[in-house]
Amino acid sequence: MASQSAPRKGTRVLVDETPTEPTGGKPWWRGMAIAGGIFLAVLVLAVFMGLSGGSSGSDSGNSSAGQSQTAPVQQNGTGGDPKSTARKLVSGVPVGYSHNQAGAVQAAINYQVARSSAAYFTDEKVRHQTLTAMMTSQALDRQIRNDDNGMRQVLTSLGVTSGNEDALVARGAAMGTRVTTYTDQVATVDVWMTGLVGVTDNNAPMPVSASWTTYTLTLQWQSGDWKLSAITSVNGPTPLDAGSDSPTSVDEFRTADREFNAPPYVG
Repeated sequence: MASQSAPRKGTRVLVDETPTEPTGGKPWWRGMAIAGGIFLAVLVLAVFMGLSGGSSGSDSGNSSAGQSQTAPVQQNGTGGDPKSTARKLVSGVPVGYSHNQAGAVQAAINYQVARSSAAYFTDEKVRHQTLTAMMTSQALDRQIRNDDNGMRQVLTSLGVTSGNEDALVARGAAMGTRVTTYTDQVATVDVWMTGLVGVTDNNAPMPVSASWTTYTLTLQWQSGDWKLSAITSVNGPTPLDAGSDSPTSVDEFRTADREFNAPPYVG
């Protein structure tokens, strides 16, 4: 498949420092049983971004053992502290966060946004590079093993093939964050996300649908940056749908996906 495309307008642009030779790992995913009709598409984004099993206790414990006591968790909104912006791009992923709570929050949001693109669904090379940029060294291999299996199931359920993968719509944006634990070595951040996923193809089994999911991300300070070691998710909070009686046509979604800027990274 094609190499990773340039960021859409509206996405914060940093200098991409992707290595010339991509790493050879495979991404993480875990498939999930999805019940019922249209709600399959609603749940797909949760599978794709979160249900990967979490890291083993040794990953987190080894990194935090003997480190600082848990600091008081500060109230935060979207983590938009201008002093905590990422310093560069690696494989299109913002990395290089400040060693503080705001930096951990920004990393959590940006890593979720990076995994919500259509290219992350369909382009194996993009997924591999994205995960390598954001995962801890201990967690990467496990996430890699799970990813391909779950991805194949999800793309099949959505009716995505090599012939219509360009018609896939996949986006995610953060609605809010909550820090549940923080030390200078390990942070746990909840990110409340809304997303779109589906195919703008009249023959696809699922239309473009919305999802609301809360992701719990465990981050470790590793090699001078915040990296992901575990992700879990739950559905919601989900608002009442007060929209029109009928969904937007696939043609309108196709146009909107082409013309509207993708959600920007924070910072």
